[in-house]
Amino acid sequence: MSKVKALVVDDSKIMRSAVKRALDQLMIADFEFVEAMDGHDALEKFEEGGIEIMFVDWNMPKMTGVEFSQEIRKREGTEHIPIIMVTAEKSMGKVDKALNEGGANEYITKPFTADKMSSTISRYFDDEGKIKTSSDDGGEDKKSFFKSILKS
Repeated sequence: MSKVKALVVDDSKIMRSAVKRALDQLMIADFEFVEAMDGHDALEKFEEGGIEIMFVDWNMPKMTGVEFSQEIRKREGTEHIPIIMVTAEKSMGKVDKALNEGGANEYITKPFTADKMSSTISRYFDDEGKIKTSSDDGGEDKKSFFKSILKS
């Protein structure tokens, strides 16, 4: 398996470690982790290049996870990079804001399990542990938490 470069953004070192530990337990891919403690730090790390997937907290100093996601989505050529919001924010309004206004692809609430992480992110990986390209899944639709509830 080739390494998948994952950016893990949270102001809590403990939570960054929990995300990394859960991802390693999944054995869905061989991850190379890049850590950031807030949105500004994450933008700097993202600019260094090579990030293939991001796991982002909502509530952080200097720049929230939603603001960070919006900044990433303003950049050309970033629409294919999955942004997974990992946060304690649980209200439907916050979920919808992260997915539709923030540009996040998925939303996981804390506390989370490795199983929850797996069911959320497995569709972004192929059988070889590589990130799927947008052509692999037929393109990307606008996300809505409310639409997903209505479908279930």
